[in-house]
Amino acid sequence: MKIVERHVIIFSIVMFITATGLFIYLPFLSVEREVTIHIEELCRVDVEENEWEYVVLHHSATEEGNADNFDRYHREEKKWSHGLAYHFVIGNGNGSGNGEIEVGDRWKKQIHGAHTANMDLNRISIGICLVGNFEEDNGPTDNQFKSLTSLVAYFSKRYNIPNSHIVKHSQVLQKGTACPGKNFPYRQLIKEISSLQPL
Repeated sequence: MKIVERHVIIFSIVMFITATGLFIYLPFLSVEREVTIHIEELCRVDVEENEWEYVVLHHSATEEGNADNFDRYHREEKKWSHGLAYHFVIGNGNGSGNGEIEVGDRWKKQIHGAHTANMDLNRISIGICLVGNFEEDNGPTDNQFKSLTSLVAYFSKRYNIPNSHIVKHSQVLQKGTACPGKNFPYRQLIKEISSLQPL
């Protein structure tokens, strides 16, 4: 009886260790596929798609916020009838989830943004705003950066947008701005996007 009990205990321990290992390892097998599927679903629209040519990157220059906050501000203070200037907002955990991608009405309706002072560029560019002040504080959170990389890589592939058309707000020809701030990891983003593109 003692031998049988010992074998049962050993077998139980082995099964527990195996199950724990699988529980930890399995999610990593399909992470890339899940992210791709999630982004595709998030970006799906029920109207004819615009022929987007650029992606413009922004920070909110605030410590907190979310798409609803910014939409309210743009409607009430800026008097913009379409509200939220951006197509997407990526949260930092203060107002929305850390790395959460919020989809604006401008994307759902496939209409121009109001995220730069250059209206010609607004008509052909996807505006993405990360919550945070990357001029005064550190750059995006890891989750924000991962979400941004996935989102931009998807647009780059879907609309054949070259890396040279993935720009910071400060690179747009208009009145001067530091957006998205000196601590925004632009070079790292382009490097990550390049590594995801086929050779």
